[in-house]
Amino acid sequence: MKSIYKFLAIFIIIGACTPQTYYQLVETQSKDLVQQSEFVSFENDDLQISYNFWNDKGNGSFIVFNKTDKDIFLDLKRSHLIINDFASTYFQNRVYETPRIPIFSSASNEEIKELKKIKFPGITPKTPTNHSADIVKYNEERIICIPPKCSQFIFGFHLQTELYRSCNLIRFPKTKEISLEEFSYEDSPLKFRNRITYSFSENMTNFNSIENEFRAVKITNYPENSFVSSEYMNFCNDSSALKVKTYNFSNNTSYFFKYKLDPGSIKN
Repeated sequence: MKSIYKFLAIFIIIGACTPQTYYQLVETQSKDLVQQSEFVSFENDDLQISYNFWNDKGNGSFIVFNKTDKDIFLDLKRSHLIINDFASTYFQNRVYETPRIPIFSSASNEEIKELKKIKFPGITPKTPTNHSADIVKYNEERIICIPPKCSQFIFGFHLQTELYRSCNLIRFPKTKEISLEEFSYEDSPLKFRNRITYSFSENMTNFNSIENEFRAVKITNYPENSFVSSEYMNFCNDSSALKVKTYNFSNNTSYFFKYKLDPGSIKN
């Protein structure tokens, strides 16, 4: 009986020391985008398009700023996120909800996490919904009007929906065996293009299309204890009593894919 208890104790200790959550970090590069402090951006004479990819599975949403003195109209049915030559059209006829959550309030832990996901100041989080709550609901529009010198947030898609796997990547690395794979821009296995169609007339006559492209150039698998930390939220001279999750490799040109330990003998 004592040997059984001893075996169980060893098993529990080993299990407690084994990371159960892992993160795949995907770092990207682009020949179209310029690095800014909070985002990477593209611009021509008419528009500035700003991205911040950092999020679980990659944040495909973006902000469009109208640089002109005239209304600009975006056609979301002619605008697409293209991943490895497979297009997802932005107009999905979705229904959105906007939670009535004040930025400075006694928000719950989940609300704080959601608010911290929004990297663009002044933007209220919104998600598709099918349930009723104390919220504002509205239908997605195919044609979006952006007034002169104004910005519009475009709700996008995840950049990656499955874990990238390779013979060179250990899926469940220990802290001392971090696993990575690098690619040239030309040979990247993950290629993303954002195609936006716009016009200065609502009926979309004489429309223009622009494409921004970026590619994965480095993929690294980490155990949770190497990827995630925690810290107190700070604003001006105040500090919260609540520690929130922070990411050691946060970057607006990178994103991560969170996954769990999958028991089995397959290493890669």
